[in-house]
Amino acid sequence: MASVERERLKRAFGKKGIIALVGLVAGLLLLVLPTPKEEQTPLPESGVMTSAEYCAMLEQKAERLICELPEVDDCVVVITLERGYRHVYASDMHVNEYSDGKETDKTVVLAGNGSGEAAIPIEETMPTVAGVAVVCKNASYETRYRIIELMCALFDVSSNRISVQA
Repeated sequence: MASVERERLKRAFGKKGIIALVGLVAGLLLLVLPTPKEEQTPLPESGVMTSAEYCAMLEQKAERLICELPEVDDCVVVITLERGYRHVYASDMHVNEYSDGKETDKTVVLAGNGSGEAAIPIEETMPTVAGVAVVCKNASYETRYRIIELMCALFDVSSNRISVQA
């Protein structure tokens, strides 16, 4: 029965038409099938990333970037942070002046939402990278230099804060 249908298709489209039809069906299948996605560090359920999670994400991205260099097959990156997240909240400040100096009274401004009151954030500063350590097996001197250049540009740290070992 399948051979009868094949013969009918050959007569209707010819040999080139059948090849085009098979190509069209294959193309449609490729569009429909799911594609593998790039690995990403999932955000925690709270939607807020801790400093340790942020550091792990930076290390993972740096490793992927370094592994794109020719001659580098595998590497390990360890990053230290100078400080964690820094938050600045809206505040109401009162200054009382006395004869011997000033007394400052600072109160954080709270705003009500559906579940209670919360501080009003004005600014959030991301953690700052203090240093980067990279270990790449069998990396040449030139490759190590290129890795140091990459890390300087990526994290805006000076080269004396980056160590690359082979």
